[in-house]
Amino acid sequence: MSASNFGLPDGTEDFVGVKAKELEKLRSIFLNYFYKNNCELVIPSLIEFSEAIGGDANQSLKDYAYSFSDENLKNISIRPDISQQIARIDLQQGIKDKKKYCYFGETLRKTKDSLTKSKIAYKTGVEIFGKISIADEIDIIKLLLFSLKKAGKYKITLSLGRTEPLAEILKNLGLSFNENRKLKKIIASKSKTDLEEFFNSRGLNNRSLSEIKKLMEVNGKIECLNFLKKHKNKVFQASARKIEKIIKNLPASIDYHLDFSDFPGFDYHSGLVFSVHVFGYGFSIAKGGQYKSMQNNIIREAIGFDVNVSSLTKLNK
Repeated sequence: MSASNFGLPDGTEDFVGVKAKELEKLRSIFLNYFYKNNCELVIPSLIEFSEAIGGDANQSLKDYAYSFSDENLKNISIRPDISQQIARIDLQQGIKDKKKYCYFGETLRKTKDSLTKSKIAYKTGVEIFGKISIADEIDIIKLLLFSLKKAGKYKITLSLGRTEPLAEILKNLGLSFNENRKLKKIIASKSKTDLEEFFNSRGLNNRSLSEIKKLMEVNGKIECLNFLKKHKNKVFQASARKIEKIIKNLPASIDYHLDFSDFPGFDYHSGLVFSVHVFGYGFSIAKGGQYKSMQNNIIREAIGFDVNVSSLTKLNK
């Protein structure tokens, strides 16, 4: 058989030689730092029952996942994300106290990464479960920023936002899940023309349209929070106060950007959302946020992040 017949499927790659050593070095740097910050290592399975990935709140995860039926005709998916697996593990352990986990592993998605051009990504991250406070929000962001500092000399920008103000507006529109999702994509695109067309074609009220347009302008530095701080809705005011507190606790050297209408990550995030971008590249190398995990009617608050370590191997060349 010729060597050409041993090629890899599109969107996959091998880590060999220097590349493999760089990946292993980064794995060690991240996990050792997480251990020092009282994180417990977990190594989830590569595959899950498809139903464990989804539900409406996780529809974007299901869209990314490769799924198939096993020999018992059970629907199985290869994980596109590890955070939800950690949530499952936490709930299965029945722990009620606060818990902090870390992980490192492969994910597989139907779409290619912007930098690596691969569907496979090695991810590392931290997830905190329990009653999430503003102190936990600050802690998780600092863990992300300082772990990246250990991994390399990257010129980064931290993007911060909160989902509560937009959720407050959308809850009164009475849209279906899919319509709501479509609207969020339009809002994230910052196209006011498409936004107006969406509202007009469905006969939605102009007051909500005006509120969303104003929220789309909460984009920049701390000064852009004035709209939220002066708003009569206490949810808007609380979101501004929480973001201000996080900004005041950031390392002085960190550049940040606020955006209250474009949320990185998945549909399951609610509350604080954030991502990290490297200067000169139009994509994130890390992202995270708050969410709620639920199993057998047990709900746990959580917050976490993941770092695309595969992308870092490209940046460290």
